[in-house]
Amino acid sequence: MSSGDQYLGNPLLKKANTPIEFTKDNIEQYIKCKEDPVYFARNYIKIVSLDHGLVPFDMYKFQEKLISNFHDHRFNICKMPRQSGKALALDTPIPTPTGWTTMGDVKIGDDILSPSGNKVSVIMKTDIMHNHDCYKLYFDNGEEIIADADHLWEVDSSYWRTGKKVITSQEIYDKYESKSQNKRGKGVQGSLYVNKSKPISFIKNSLDIDPYLLGVWLGDGYSSDGRIIAHKDDYTFYKKRIDVEYEREDGNCIRFKVKDFKLKLKLQNLLKNKHIPQNYLRSSYEDRLELLRGLMDTDGSVTKNTRSFEFYQKNYDLALQVVELLSTLGIKSNIRHKKIKDNYYHTVSFTTKEQVFNLQRKLNNVDTQRTTRIQENRHYIHKIEKVDSVPVACIQVDSEDHLFLCGKTFIPTHNSTTVVSYLLHYAIFNDNVNIAILANKASTARDLLGRLQLAYENLPKWMQQGVLIWNKGSLELENGSKIVAASTSASAVRGGSYNIVFLDEFAFVPNNVAEEFFSSVYPVISSGKSTKMIIVSTPHGMNHFYKIWHDAERKKNEYIPTEVHWSDVPGRDEEWKRQTIANTSDQQFAVEFESLDYTTVINNGIIDVSIGDLYEQLKNEQ
Repeated sequence: MSSGDQYLGNPLLKKANTPIEFTKDNIEQYIKCKEDPVYFARNYIKIVSLDHGLVPFDMYKFQEKLISNFHDHRFNICKMPRQSGKALALDTPIPTPTGWTTMGDVKIGDDILSPSGNKVSVIMKTDIMHNHDCYKLYFDNGEEIIADADHLWEVDSSYWRTGKKVITSQEIYDKYESKSQNKRGKGVQGSLYVNKSKPISFIKNSLDIDPYLLGVWLGDGYSSDGRIIAHKDDYTFYKKRIDVEYEREDGNCIRFKVKDFKLKLKLQNLLKNKHIPQNYLRSSYEDRLELLRGLMDTDGSVTKNTRSFEFYQKNYDLALQVVELLSTLGIKSNIRHKKIKDNYYHTVSFTTKEQVFNLQRKLNNVDTQRTTRIQENRHYIHKIEKVDSVPVACIQVDSEDHLFLCGKTFIPTHNSTTVVSYLLHYAIFNDNVNIAILANKASTARDLLGRLQLAYENLPKWMQQGVLIWNKGSLELENGSKIVAASTSASAVRGGSYNIVFLDEFAFVPNNVAEEFFSSVYPVISSGKSTKMIIVSTPHGMNHFYKIWHDAERKKNEYIPTEVHWSDVPGRDEEWKRQTIANTSDQQFAVEFESLDYTTVINNGIIDVSIGDLYEQLKNEQ
């Protein structure tokens, strides 16, 4: 397909009115897919696998059953067990191409950084989750990360012959509990590690101050006026690189001023405020390396005939920024502190094969032939401990390895994934249909649409309908089918004619909103002959969702109820149940995984009370 046949230059999407030649096999497959949405999903939908990138949708039995029910019946309601989120604490720092955000503040559509050195887009984010088991992981470079028990880490060990594995925080904790400390009292025998990230690729920024000059001033400059002091021998080199306006000899040192330098420092808010501006930390590799060389030529050293470098600084915030600078260059470092006469001094130490000096006298001490130690490329997990539960959230990024960076030293971490398929089948194989994806929050609905769009992009071109509109909130195909994503409210689909309304996590919609929504939308849906309503949710107490579920079980409405039991999910067996109850309680497991309508605890027992009866009773009392 030529670039002229692509939708807005996207090679994965076919624009409208693009001619496609069908083979006999294409036609046969198209007919099979149209008649059988399960066959379509199994053979043509791709999902993002944590281990292998884009892979075919290898459905479980309960997933096939759900798709068949959606296809065969107009009204469906599905009760799902609680899923475990792979989540990080909300205050976890997340590096971005322009600076920093946190797990709590990052949004769908934001660009963050990956260990491959490139930026990646956030395509999914969960709501804030509470009461998860949480663990703090301590890395050998001083980084500390809080993650929930199910958060995934891509780790390796020198003791493993099978290579990297993706395991949870809980599994890391269990492994470390069974091992003793190493001889130096740091970490444990056979510590697990994650590989450090590659140097991050940023475009070159327009910088008012030469990066090397900025580094020299940050190291040996006067904070108040921009003057710099240097030894006579070093000044001879600086004068070749820097546009000196004035110099004054003072013993073995030279104090000098740089042309227009003070004004530039003032404009950058650097006078009496030494720091590295973010646009320098996010500029090109060469700019960042020259900045580091300026810092190291002034306040850096190397142990003679080694590649063991150190940077000294009294300003702790600046020392932390140097750690960040090194991390963007793909260099592992750590920081230590020493108290001298009531003042703390900070040392950043690291090793690298990169040239980090410009001064020849310092370059002469570096052994450039010394081999690289494997520890330089690894962040070892020295310790993990269980901590009090904190609010957490989870994101998914648009990359094949599913990795993103977190923490001030750029620790690689994994993410979670899922897929939507039936709505995609309906939109492709039916002309002029309207589909509404609704969720408690508009961002969640847009995330569901984003997953559908990802699956669509990976369909063969002969299977696709040409694209007319494609954005975060809606899409329109050349066969007239439209899909919109919005929050669940009475006004969300008012005035429209919809063939399918899909309600995600409807149990989390407030009762007053749910009542208003159904009063407004349900009569329109029910009046059609083929219109569909699909409701999917995990349990969440006594609400409108359970009223519909209860009536469906008693055949008081037209909904087909489908319950997915926790044991229907592969990997969840009696041992998993035992461990989950041990980490929570019998009562919590009953509510979140057994999907009981309502539970009350009497003498440590569980009584299952019909929510339908309670719902009716409360309504009568109101």
